Amino acid sequence: MEIKKGSGHTIGKIILIFILLWISPMYQKTIHAENPSNLDMTKLDEFIRKEMKRLNIPGVSLAIVNDDQIQYLKGYGISGANNNPMTPQTPIVIGSVSKSFTALAILQLVDRGIIRLEERAQSYLPWFRLADEESSKEITIKHLLNQTSGLSTYDGQLSILNGNKTLKEHIKGLKNIELEHEVGETYEYSNLNYDILGLVIEEVTNTPYKKYITNNIFKPLNMKNSYADKSDDKNKTIATGYQTIFGLKFPTEQLNHEGNIPSGYLISSAEDMANYMIALLNNGQFKKERVLSKDKMQELFRPATLMWEDSYYAMGWTINQNVISHDGSTENTYTKVVLDGEYGISLLINSLDYLNIDSYDNIMTGIINIIHHDELQTSNQNPYKIYIIINSLLILTFSLISFSLYRTFKPRNDIRSKSPIGNRIAIIAVNFFIPGMILYYVPKVVPWPTFKLFVPGIGHALFIIPFLLLFIGILKIGRLLRAK
Repeated sequence: MEIKKGSGHTIGKIILIFILLWISPMYQKTIHAENPSNLDMTKLDEFIRKEMKRLNIPGVSLAIVNDDQIQYLKGYGISGANNNPMTPQTPIVIGSVSKSFTALAILQLVDRGIIRLEERAQSYLPWFRLADEESSKEITIKHLLNQTSGLSTYDGQLSILNGNKTLKEHIKGLKNIELEHEVGETYEYSNLNYDILGLVIEEVTNTPYKKYITNNIFKPLNMKNSYADKSDDKNKTIATGYQTIFGLKFPTEQLNHEGNIPSGYLISSAEDMANYMIALLNNGQFKKERVLSKDKMQELFRPATLMWEDSYYAMGWTINQNVISHDGSTENTYTKVVLDGEYGISLLINSLDYLNIDSYDNIMTGIINIIHHDELQTSNQNPYKIYIIINSLLILTFSLISFSLYRTFKPRNDIRSKSPIGNRIAIIAVNFFIPGMILYYVPKVVPWPTFKLFVPGIGHALFIIPFLLLFIGILKIGRLLRAK
């Protein structure tokens, strides 16, 4: 699950808007095969360690496969506050990379003749309804897979907070959700599409989603440290995720996301993802096991709908020319998988920093450059710079609010301003207009609960500040009226 890539930029824009509004009024193990590409292991190691240090990343695990062989497999750093090492076997929540597993499961059922891509979702979930009942009838399995159902990114973000329900309860709760677009009209990424697909899998197989994924994907691919339910991790080896709060990393527990597992909360390890990528690169074949037919595997990767520029969405994958990829982020983990020709690369990180999410993404770019012997362009950018600016502004803002409260409550003989009109304009601008703009526009871009979940600290501060300003404004107006 995630606030999809692009949403990290959205959050940054929200913070920038606030700043402008504020200013305006005043186990370490390495495995490699015969190394057919002469991969520079030392250079790769140095790059990963440098980026971990620069971005203060606790742990990373990396898998690189070439055709049907594991070429590189290694863990770096720690898996949690207990300082256990991050190894290739350490499981981690993989975010929206989960969508690729859900898509694979759907295509398996298509392969078996149980599901048809052009069939309406209501054929498998007869009770399924959105706010527009007629439009609900038009949504097909293919629309959901290709992110063209008309469901919005916004509602998909908000659904992350509803994960404490069962999958069926979660989808039944969508009856008041409005479509953002006409069904099939255009691409819009929404977590809800894949949560619905997860329930379709349950209903047509009469098997819980978690059990289906385990029996039909994890077991055939020998993914021993992968789970669809964290309670299955009997030895409690799942990596602890870290969130960035005011620029500092803190280990945090994830919320209950039971209802969001098909779209963003599957768990896997670098070693297991290597097996998964081998199957994907070899038309669904892993050793003696086949998880999908060759023609359905091609359909899985077929570009279906334009996202932006040269990027298309297929079925749980983004296609850009010959590169197939998908990233994933939860509130405290980041993952990315890239299938680049004969190579497969899986990067798992047990932390997230949304204000520097491009730097996380650029780690994969650097790895690809090293694999292809291209020029490696590393960054010396200070990731704390944005936090220094924001934290300073927040401290100054809260200081001014405290001073304003002090002046409001301080007894004075004459509280009337020498310029009453200017005083009233200032109160309206600072204490009503600015907080009103923040409270009105921010929720239109990203839900406040999701904002606070994914950008803790700063998100909470930006939520509290408008209410403090409004409170002070009401006090000031009250005193002016009493004085008058």
